[in-house]
Amino acid sequence: MREDIARSSLGGATLIIFFVICLLQRDLWAQAPKIILPTENHALLEGDNAAFYQYVKRDFEGAVSEPWEGGKYGFVRDPRKVAGTIIYTRFHEGIDIRPVRRDANSEPLDLVHAIAGGKVVYTNPVPSYSNYGRYIVIEHQFDGCPYYGLYAHLSTIRVNSGDPVSQNDVIGVLGHSGEGIDRERAHLHLELNLLINADFEKWSSKYFPADGNRHGIYNGQNLDGFDIGRFYLEQAKNPELTIPQFFQEETTWYKVLVPASKRMDLLDRYPWLSGGQREAPSWEISFNQAGVPIHVKAADGPILQPVVTWVKSSAYPYALQTRGYLQGSGSNFSLSPEGRRYMDLISPEHE
Repeated sequence: MREDIARSSLGGATLIIFFVICLLQRDLWAQAPKIILPTENHALLEGDNAAFYQYVKRDFEGAVSEPWEGGKYGFVRDPRKVAGTIIYTRFHEGIDIRPVRRDANSEPLDLVHAIAGGKVVYTNPVPSYSNYGRYIVIEHQFDGCPYYGLYAHLSTIRVNSGDPVSQNDVIGVLGHSGEGIDRERAHLHLELNLLINADFEKWSSKYFPADGNRHGIYNGQNLDGFDIGRFYLEQAKNPELTIPQFFQEETTWYKVLVPASKRMDLLDRYPWLSGGQREAPSWEISFNQAGVPIHVKAADGPILQPVVTWVKSSAYPYALQTRGYLQGSGSNFSLSPEGRRYMDLISPEHE
């Protein structure tokens, strides 16, 4: 009788522990990240976009302009006229923040601060090693999940890999290192990213064996940035906004059914993408226009190869609007070679 009571008590205690763990997990996913702007340029929150975003130089059909919109996140560059309509076909993965201070030689002086506490996981001190120039990656823990702030085009780096940082710590100085940037257009390129694959080196060696990979898992191809500019604005309106909630507001542009991979570690880092589900015969992944996975749903039955199951209807070729991940138009659509390669990064084949 006492053994039965003990077992009953143990079972009840186990059940309570289980529910406590579930509640803690739910609360972790409900924590709002408190991020600050990385420089003293706060014009974004004051509604002055032209003072915040660094412009791009554009020559389109003979018209020369310097639109600040080119410094925003998203499809904001390389206009192209298709069927009489101008669409923007080049994706910009972060935001470009203008300097507010310069010296007598017009060199920028703005200090760059950590947007949140975290740990420096990578620095690239050699500008020629990347289009980003000198850049820093900091792992920020939000909602119990790791997100990766990328701070690029720096003139100097003031931290080392492995350093802990607190929010607002100085990590570098804004500059113009990297490809295609001059002193006039000096800026901080800022991203907030998901890390796609912890074994990026294997994928990189498979598809780009001759290129080499100087940056390990913190290569830009392995970091998927979401719209941090819009996140700042949305969080200003709702300080309790979480990243999972922000992703729920994203528009689905296409869905891809992928084979279940034993090493789809994206879901280990971001379990909210699938609601915590980790096992399935296959997965249907919803992507936003930028190709960022925004929802992962278990699907019935195994499949052998990734296949596009749905695309947001458009009058324009899909390749121009999906970073080249899709090809075709109208009701005729499929993954491009680049798209298949990207799916293999997310859900590796033959794992």
